[in-house]
Amino acid sequence: MKVDTLRCPACGATCHEGAQVGEPYQCSSCGSTLVLTDLEAGDQTICHECGALNAASDRACKSCGAALKAICPFCLSETRTDAVHCPTCGVNLHQARQRKQAWLEQKRQFDQERLEAGKQAEAASQKAQLEGLLHDLDEPERHPLAIYCLHHMGARAVEPLMATLTDEDADARFGAAKALGLIGDAHAIPGLVAALSDPEPAVRYWVLDALGRLNAEDAVEAIGSLLADKHAGVRERAEQVLRQMDNPKALEVLQKKRKRWPL
Repeated sequence: MKVDTLRCPACGATCHEGAQVGEPYQCSSCGSTLVLTDLEAGDQTICHECGALNAASDRACKSCGAALKAICPFCLSETRTDAVHCPTCGVNLHQARQRKQAWLEQKRQFDQERLEAGKQAEAASQKAQLEGLLHDLDEPERHPLAIYCLHHMGARAVEPLMATLTDEDADARFGAAKALGLIGDAHAIPGLVAALSDPEPAVRYWVLDALGRLNAEDAVEAIGSLLADKHAGVRERAEQVLRQMDNPKALEVLQKKRKRWPL
């Protein structure tokens, strides 16, 4: 709730935006001392002499020593701090405060349980969504949307995608490699390096592409081994990736491999 939607209970003027929860301030219209309180903050008493906040049980202001008035936790009317019953609604003030605190504790517990249930439901939903997207990688025509969504899932999708690099379906494997390249998480490098030996050229090609996007310098030797791949497209992509890395180790590997296996 915005502060400017709150109004002074004395004159109805809109509260100014500088008001802070738990801090007293004066209404700019009528001059009344007010405090914006949180329902769960417990009862507080404002000293009408100096405006300081005090605990509801305090009889005198901790700041100026002036006598304080108690606030009924239910009807909010003022009375003496030593009063047993509220003069307005008749409730036993001590018991009322206890009941209110018990209710607030129940509310806190309920809010926590609701939060945990929400987290569990969200986790289950995300898991189901991830499993559905991984399943869609089995079909190339579904790759664009699945890869787009997996990309935006980010780190949460990395481990499942690494596992998919060993899937029995080649379409799923090269789809996983493409997604990992877009995500750009270095944790995927070991799994991608292992997938360079995949029997399918399309998988090897997209694994090379992913390693290039990740600038996987530690994988230079493994990438260089594909300069001798039996598939021309894979050989070309391996050379492109090494050139894109533009570091001495990659260029050295490129030169050595080119001498052994002329392109």
